[in-house]
Amino acid sequence: MSDAPAKKMSVTTVAMILVVTTFGILNVIDNLAEMGLASIPSWVVVGFLYFLPLALILAEFGSAGGEGGIYSYMERGLGPTWAFVGTWSYFAANLVYLQGSFTRLPIRMSLAVSGTDVFADAAVLLPFLGVLLCVALTWVSTRGVGVFSHFADGMGKVTLVMTGLLILLPFVFVLTGARESATTFTREALTPRFDTEYFSTFSWLLFAVAGAEVAAPYVNRMRDRKHGYPRAILASTVLIALLYILGSIAVCLAFPVAELTKATGLYDVWNVIGNVVGVPGGAVARVALTLVVITSIAALIVWMESPIRAMFADLPKGTFPTSLTRHDAEGTHHRALWVQAGVVCAFTLLPLLSIVAGIGASEDFLTLLNDLSSLSLVIPYVFIALAYMRARHQGMKAPFQMVRSTPLAIAIGAVVLVVSVAGYAGAGLFALEADPVDWIYVGVVYGGPGLLILLGLGLRALSLRAHRA
Repeated sequence: MSDAPAKKMSVTTVAMILVVTTFGILNVIDNLAEMGLASIPSWVVVGFLYFLPLALILAEFGSAGGEGGIYSYMERGLGPTWAFVGTWSYFAANLVYLQGSFTRLPIRMSLAVSGTDVFADAAVLLPFLGVLLCVALTWVSTRGVGVFSHFADGMGKVTLVMTGLLILLPFVFVLTGARESATTFTREALTPRFDTEYFSTFSWLLFAVAGAEVAAPYVNRMRDRKHGYPRAILASTVLIALLYILGSIAVCLAFPVAELTKATGLYDVWNVIGNVVGVPGGAVARVALTLVVITSIAALIVWMESPIRAMFADLPKGTFPTSLTRHDAEGTHHRALWVQAGVVCAFTLLPLLSIVAGIGASEDFLTLLNDLSSLSLVIPYVFIALAYMRARHQGMKAPFQMVRSTPLAIAIGAVVLVVSVAGYAGAGLFALEADPVDWIYVGVVYGGPGLLILLGLGLRALSLRAHRA
C-alpha cells in the first residue's frame, strides 16, 4: 500500500502519452504528399474547428466523474444503447487503426535498417509481417500499460526533441541564407481546391489529430483528477497542433513538396537535413527512422491496451461475456487483448484482396490504409459530439467546463459533429468517381467498419440474452 502514490500519473506523464499516441510526423508527410501546400492551412482549420473543441469536450467529460471510459461519457447524453454503439464503434475503429499501423511499420523498419523501401514492389508481404507484429506487441501489452507509461513518457520527450530539430533546422538554413527553400510558397498552392480529391483525404487530417481520449481510462490514476486531466489535454492539444503546422512548413523548406512520397518522405527529408549540416545524410535518416519505429511501437502498445479499458470500464454487467471483461489487479484485460489480436490479424489480411486485385506498390497500399483508418476513427466522434450536446442540454455540470454558456457549448459540439460527418462522407469519395470504380477498394474502406459494428451489436444481444436467462 505504501507504494500507491508512486503509481499515480502526473500531468506531464499523461500529456506525453497523448503526444506519443496522437502526434505523428508521418502524418505530416502523408498529408503533404497527398495535398501539397494546401495541407498547411488545413491543419490550422482542423486544429481550431475540430481538435481543440473535441479535446475540451473530452476534458469536460473526464472531469465529470465515472471510471474514465468513453462509454460513461456517451451514456450521460445518449443512454445505454447508443452509448454502446458509440463505444463499440470506437473499439472497431481502433481495430482498423491497429491493422493499418502494423502493416506500415515494416516499411519504416526497412528504411531504418537499409535506407530503402524494400516493399516498394512487394506490398503483398506487408499484411503477413503485420500479423507477426500484432502477436508480438499484444504479448507486450499484456504486461500492463501502467508499467509502459514511463517508457511512453520518455519517448514522448524524445519525439519532441527529434521533431523540434526537424522543425528548427530547416528554418535556420533558410533564414541564415545557408540554403534556399526547397519549395516555392504561393497563394494558389496554399489554397485548398475543395474538390472531391481534397475531401477524400480531408478525413486523414481528422485521423491525425485523433487520440485525446486515449488517456481517459487513466484519469483515476492521476494525482489531481479535477484539474490535472484538463490541463494535460489542453497542453498536449496546443502542442500537437503547433507541431503539425510548423512541421509541415519545415518539411517544405527542406524538401520539394512535389517530390514527397508517403513511403519514403520522412527518410528523404532527414537525408537532406543531414547533408546540409555536414553529417552523412543516410546515417542521420536511419537514426531518425529508428526513433520513429521505437516511438510507433510505444504508441501501438498504448493504443492496444487503452481502448480495451475504454470499452469495458463502465459497461453494465452482461453486455459482454465475463471472459472478456475479466481483468487483473492492474486493470489489464488479458483475454480481451488476445481476442482483439485475433480480429486485428484477420482484418490485417483483408487488404490482400485489394493487393491481389491490382495494388502492388507500398505507396498505393499506404493510401488504402489511410482511407480505411481515417474513415473508421471518425465514427466514434460523431457519437461523442452528440452525447456532449445532449448532456449539456440536460444540465451536466462538470468541475471543468469548456464554456459556461450551454447554448455556446452545444454550438461547439455541433461544429465537431458536422466536421466529423463531413470527414466520414469524404473518405473514399474520390475512389467512387474513378473510371472504372474499384469496388473492392470501396468495399474494404466503407464496408469493413460497418461489419465490425454489426458484429458488436450481435455479440451484445447474445450476451445480454444469456445474462438474463
